[in-house]
Amino acid sequence: MSSVSLARAWLIPLPGGIPLEALELAPGAKNRSIVIGRNKDCDLPLPVQAEAVSRRHAEFVHRNGQWRVADLGSRWGTLVNGVKIQPYRPVPLSEGDLLQIHPWTFRFSMGGKSAGSVEVDDDGNTTMVRTLVGQPNEPLRQDMLNLLLEGSSAIHAATNESKLAAVLLDIARRGTGLGNAAVLRALDANGHVDAVMASSGPGHGQQPAMRFSRSLLAAAAQGVVAEFSGMNQTNFSQSLLQSNVTVAICAPLMFGETVAAYLYLDSRGGAEEGSQLLRPNASGFCQALCRMGGLALANLKRIDIERRAADMESELSAAAAAQRWILPREPITADPFICVGRSQPGGYLGGDFFDAQVLGDGRLAMSLGDVSGHGAAASVLMTAAQGFLHASLADHGDLNRAVASLNAFIQPRCPQEKFVTLWTGIFDPRRMSLEYIDAGHGLAFLLKTDQSLQALDENGGLPIGIDLNSPYQAATAPLSPGERVLVISDGITEQSNAEALPDGHRREFGRDGVRAAVQGAQGDDLLTQLFKSLDGFAGGKGYADDVTAILVQWPKAT
Repeated sequence: MSSVSLARAWLIPLPGGIPLEALELAPGAKNRSIVIGRNKDCDLPLPVQAEAVSRRHAEFVHRNGQWRVADLGSRWGTLVNGVKIQPYRPVPLSEGDLLQIHPWTFRFSMGGKSAGSVEVDDDGNTTMVRTLVGQPNEPLRQDMLNLLLEGSSAIHAATNESKLAAVLLDIARRGTGLGNAAVLRALDANGHVDAVMASSGPGHGQQPAMRFSRSLLAAAAQGVVAEFSGMNQTNFSQSLLQSNVTVAICAPLMFGETVAAYLYLDSRGGAEEGSQLLRPNASGFCQALCRMGGLALANLKRIDIERRAADMESELSAAAAAQRWILPREPITADPFICVGRSQPGGYLGGDFFDAQVLGDGRLAMSLGDVSGHGAAASVLMTAAQGFLHASLADHGDLNRAVASLNAFIQPRCPQEKFVTLWTGIFDPRRMSLEYIDAGHGLAFLLKTDQSLQALDENGGLPIGIDLNSPYQAATAPLSPGERVLVISDGITEQSNAEALPDGHRREFGRDGVRAAVQGAQGDDLLTQLFKSLDGFAGGKGYADDVTAILVQWPKAT
């Protein structure tokens, strides 16, 4: 069996939302991300009428035997087990996790579309089911209230789902008098369920496995308690009568508006003391019990998601620290040129890189690259591109050859939707000239002594990784004393303002913002002033994308 088939998983829609078939997650040969959203070009396109779904809503990645999901900055967010995950911060997924992308709730499964399902009776009859909406018709009896109070501490002390299920089954059987009980996990929108735990009362002997009514489950899937009593029904399900079930209750455990599990009880083999009727307000008792159980289950899931997120955050923090190691820490000098840079990722891991090195003949090489996208995939491509380019320039110092080799290295290994915009140049102190290549970047400027900005974008080529045969030819620019070269990433120009305009749109920092920020700034203060202006424009709320700037300066002649 191939590793791809072993890694295959499904997103299985639960009841509610626009009807949808199960969505298959199958990692490609390059382990690229799988994007879900409303855009028809997504790997997993969702119906366009789902307005709460963003065009590119979330992405799934399978790596090192683990599926992970990351929200892509969607407007309404992505929830895992009722917890809203932070944008661009991947969260590991486990079997049975519930993913909410409004209006759907999906169950994550690596075992198949309905793996682990237990037998459900297709009774085809819903008229026998009575539902409890809102509060119970009558107050709970004092003994039921006492039992709920007794069980509340045990419910909230449960440290995992199995222990919680055991408490719920014990309290439910004692409160309703129904000897058979099970906690079921919803598997899909077709009524398939899986038993978390089941329990039979004393005196029942060896009973066959419990069977569950599809009608009762379908009613409870609407978020209400459902019940029936055989003594009061003329059209009782024949399949359940054959199993000697005369009374049954099904109550949902909720995550907000989502049914996360069911508490199912029946009288198979006869109810307590031979009664074929429900105890007064047994359904109201189950409703109250499941509200407490639902809150406790949601809390367990929240703690689990926070633990997973903390583990992942620790891994990402370590990766981010390692990523910073490869960036130049101190100014790089090749007399008279001095190069300084600054980079700040929009998330934990950045897709921008800058580099500077002194070549063997005394020339200064510098580069700034910007990988499309965010997160771990962009950071890996960024690290590979920076390392390859650095080694090539150190080896032979030929700009045209180095960029062509980088493209030949990246393009066959790069997913179709990934690429690298790059600006790289070599400063020659003997000729006082700059040789540079602009590969789809377009954000490099020569700052003249009169404070004007001259774009350094001649002979532009395609970004790295798009076309294996794309030609790259360096352009040359003369350098005068006192001038400076500034190269930035598009995270700076595309940073939006903290305050929206009346029409809801937001202004971008743009080239005008860059020009205003750097005018009059001297020396290294130029980068300080640029980032200070950008912070103020963003309202101090952080950056939407990676932001990077690199400055090369040389003094005026004395």
